[in-house]
Amino acid sequence: MVYDFSIVNPPADIAAQLGIAEDDFAYHIVRVRQVDEKPIVIEYTYMPLELIPGLKKKDLYGSVYGFIREQCGLKISSFHRTIRAVAATEEEAERLDTKPGSPLLELNQIGFLDSGTAFEYSISHNVGDRFELHNVTLA
Repeated sequence: MVYDFSIVNPPADIAAQLGIAEDDFAYHIVRVRQVDEKPIVIEYTYMPLELIPGLKKKDLYGSVYGFIREQCGLKISSFHRTIRAVAATEEEAERLDTKPGSPLLELNQIGFLDSGTAFEYSISHNVGDRFELHNVTLA
């Protein structure tokens, strides 16, 4: 379910994370992803408009990363993540079919292309009892 798909000037701190000017435009996307018709995560995402032209609302119901790779010809190389526990707000609880105050796993993420350019800033709130994080770290 897509709750917001708009073009905005991102907040100053997010523009800085994306390496763009405060008056540059970015997509702002708020969507809930499901598995087996059960909501598992709400995502709040910003992506620079200039870097990812032509993204449409219909693309948000599939893989946005697939769109970036296939339609834009860009190569995604890494994600820098910070993880912490947060409590569901009333709005999130309603959208995620859980209770206000329920534990959510927050992933604050910046995605980078192989050029080193940031292409995404997102915060996702994952329902604690419906989400597992699998991670491989290479040393």
